[in-house]
Amino acid sequence: MADVKGDPELVLAAAEPLAAAGCRVRVALLTPRGRGALAVVGLAGAEACCLADRCFQPRGGRPLAARADGSVCVGTWRAADHLDAPGEELVVVRRSAEHLEVHCHGGLAAPEAVLASLEACGAIRQTWQAWIREQGGGEISQEARIALATAGGPRAARILCRQLTGCLEREIERLAALPKGPDRTAACGRLLRAARVGLRLTDPWRVVLAGPVNAGKSSLVNALAGHDRSIVSAEPGTTRDLVTTRIVLGGWEIELVDSAGLRLDEAAASATERAGVARAVAAAGMADLIVRAEPAEETSHAAGPVGDRELRVITKVDLVFPDWLAPPDAIATSVVEGRGIAELAAAIVARLIPEEREDSDVFAGAVPFTPRQVELIRQLDLGCG
Repeated sequence: MADVKGDPELVLAAAEPLAAAGCRVRVALLTPRGRGALAVVGLAGAEACCLADRCFQPRGGRPLAARADGSVCVGTWRAADHLDAPGEELVVVRRSAEHLEVHCHGGLAAPEAVLASLEACGAIRQTWQAWIREQGGGEISQEARIALATAGGPRAARILCRQLTGCLEREIERLAALPKGPDRTAACGRLLRAARVGLRLTDPWRVVLAGPVNAGKSSLVNALAGHDRSIVSAEPGTTRDLVTTRIVLGGWEIELVDSAGLRLDEAAASATERAGVARAVAAAGMADLIVRAEPAEETSHAAGPVGDRELRVITKVDLVFPDWLAPPDAIATSVVEGRGIAELAAAIVARLIPEEREDSDVFAGAVPFTPRQVELIRQLDLGCG
């Protein structure tokens, strides 16, 4: 192969027997689909270099199959049956003889053209999840790599990185070797407690802001998000539909849901607003936490009906007298003054993830993060492993 000197006709002729030989080269898009500056297509298999050389003309003429591992090659990519076409300038990295990466322009068209040209040469296209699973390694390690792609915030990413390095796998092996008894039961119990949060590492916590019209819910969402996500107006009933905003608080990903305000006089609401209120009620029923907003000027100092899934928040405290005191079960806030916003953020995290203050070590080691892992630990707890 080194003698072809990059001549496209010779490279093509040398590689033609690949499909007939039934070579199995896997290809996958390894970066997210959609807008982006760069996309990466992976190739893996014994004939990866030979297959890529059918489409890639490197500067200097030396084909990929004749290059050393670790080589970074700049050149032109063309479909094997259109070698006279203009092609695209890109970079191919030879990780090894069986593993290449094609770095091309981002977006949809450029990586799709690379994938299609490789498929036309006999490669088998895979999803990125299947690519990871076929790369080898333990099942938990593979699950951690897949989960890391959608980890919800830095705290989730750090926990998953520990599982990727073998924390959970080693702990499960240790438990399986323990005889059934108090030590095994206690260790399984710790893992199952950690799993409550572990199962949410790729699924953001859902927090719904609820309350009467003009309570300042949209302003609170904007203050917590740090930008104007929701429209704010003095006109009651401005928010008609659910407006969702993804943010990170305390290292955890949270989805804030701004919902339509409730009116004492439902007849004053339009049909559109009533539909929005119905959606708000449904969203509250599905929430991990409900932040109930009350304007300071309308607040009763009686204890509110706040349960484990609710936080009571007094808004617009800048509009009342300076010596006004908030109810003891509520957080006083003013978006205008920036008052209480940090306290509200901390309270949301504390209510959603109480394990952080109740058992600070629960996330320091092994944490199950898939239903399969949780079921495996339950079986071990029952003495079935």
